[in-house]
Amino acid sequence: MSSVKSITKAFVSEGALSEIVVKVIDDSVVELLVGLGFVVVPDKEQKTLSLIAPDQDFKIRLFAKLRDEGVCFSGGPDWCPADVFEFLRDQKMLTGFYRKIVWGGPKNPKIIENC
Repeated sequence: MSSVKSITKAFVSEGALSEIVVKVIDDSVVELLVGLGFVVVPDKEQKTLSLIAPDQDFKIRLFAKLRDEGVCFSGGPDWCPADVFEFLRDQKMLTGFYRKIVWGGPKNPKIIENC
């Protein structure tokens, strides 16, 4: 795993249950997310899109697509999206590397490549 100062267009902020929530940093990714079935939800702080995964197979395919598009998976406390990705990969349901985003403070994200 390597750590670099990088940028991302969006990151998965929730993904442990059936609802997958993506926070948008760069609006250029919104069309892709809407095309995958995400809908915009009100959020005063940041543009947020959400999608309900009907089953685990759908979630696995969605996580793979988001990973392939360079969307990061949030690391953090509890059962975060990065933990979910790693669990699915450990169970051989997902393969490959992904990008993790963690915060060193407000508005100070750090992206970890090749997790």
